[in-house]
Amino acid sequence: GASIGSTEITFSPNKIRGGAYSFDIGTAGSISLFLQCINPILLFGDRPSTITVKGGTAVTWSPPIPFLENIVYKALGAMDVSPEIRVERHGFYPRGGGEVTQRTRNVSVLQPLELGAPAIKKIRGVSICGALPEHVAVRQAESAKKRLNELRFKSVITPTVAEPSPHSPGSLICLWAEGENVFMGADSLGARGKPAEEVGAEAAVKLIREVRSGANLDQHTTDHLILPMSLADGVSRFRTSIITLHTLTAIKVAQMFTDAKFTIHGREGKPGTIEVMGIGLQNRG
Repeated sequence: GASIGSTEITFSPNKIRGGAYSFDIGTAGSISLFLQCINPILLFGDRPSTITVKGGTAVTWSPPIPFLENIVYKALGAMDVSPEIRVERHGFYPRGGGEVTQRTRNVSVLQPLELGAPAIKKIRGVSICGALPEHVAVRQAESAKKRLNELRFKSVITPTVAEPSPHSPGSLICLWAEGENVFMGADSLGARGKPAEEVGAEAAVKLIREVRSGANLDQHTTDHLILPMSLADGVSRFRTSIITLHTLTAIKVAQMFTDAKFTIHGREGKPGTIEVMGIGLQNRG
């Protein structure tokens, strides 16, 4: 049971009820990681859901909200899922206070994700600063574009000042590839003493590495999709830019909870192909 020293817990969930809910993390804790946990539940609710979450929208060790919106959620769209997310206020470390609203349509069953050869057409991005001079966002964008010239794709990066002003100053840049059979991105966060040019270049170098892998998904989007593909009705198949220990752990946990079958072609630290035989979970709500 749920007591000190126990090694097991039994959880017997009731019907998943959609509707309107609000959550306040209370710190600059990551809203995106919270959504990663709750999204599979919302998808199998008895009706659509609208949730409001307060916390951090761009903090270390987690993807910023623009990464979810423009990469992860676009990939989910290929599985016939399309959460709609909107940032009401950006929240940076240490005070957080960001706010996000997400509308999620429930599904009867998730479609598998099978991706052919990727074909990138252009690079897009957003460069955001809050409670800082506008030139910070502009310099991040210009630095990223300069580095992205190595890829020889057209790049469009939009500098933006966060409104309303966040409770703590901060900045971020998020870049992603657009095209066919590709859901790939990279990001970087500003920090005290870190030049804006370094922030932009850092994100660009990450994306260049991902693109040159020839994969369908970047390493972080791969992690986000392991559980949805485990629940899908059919075989998902894609190439990831690198098989990380994090991905292998996500696969192990998904197998334990869902009995989905995984086949991995490749080894840790290298690009590889992952096949998932989903369990075809039906929404009985």
